Amino acid sequence: MLIVDSLIISGIKFVLTRLAEAVEAEMYDETALREELLAAQMKLELGEITDEDFARIEEQVLAGMREVRARQRAASGQGPEDEGARAGEGRKFTIESVEANLDRNEDVQD
Repeated sequence: MLIVDSLIISGIKFVLTRLAEAVEAEMYDETALREELLAAQMKLELGEITDEDFARIEEQVLAGMREVRARQRAASGQGPEDEGARAGEGRKFTIESVEANLDRNEDVQD
């Protein structure tokens, strides 16, 4: 009987541990929120929702994204007041695109 009880407790502990890991991953992941916003934009473009509905959804999603970022800062030990204190320090910037207009309307003379 003791072995069966031990197996049941171990199984429950395993399931609860995996559940806690999934919840924690969801708390720190913006992917679902970005997908929700993208879906709302598509519905708006297709005329399935109104501008007011989209604005309400966008407000909720952006609030959720702010909460996720606040949790990420708290987990990394950086408080909200520290965010602007070290401007540029420890930050990584990525250039996503560059645009250039190579059309010239002026005459070039040698």
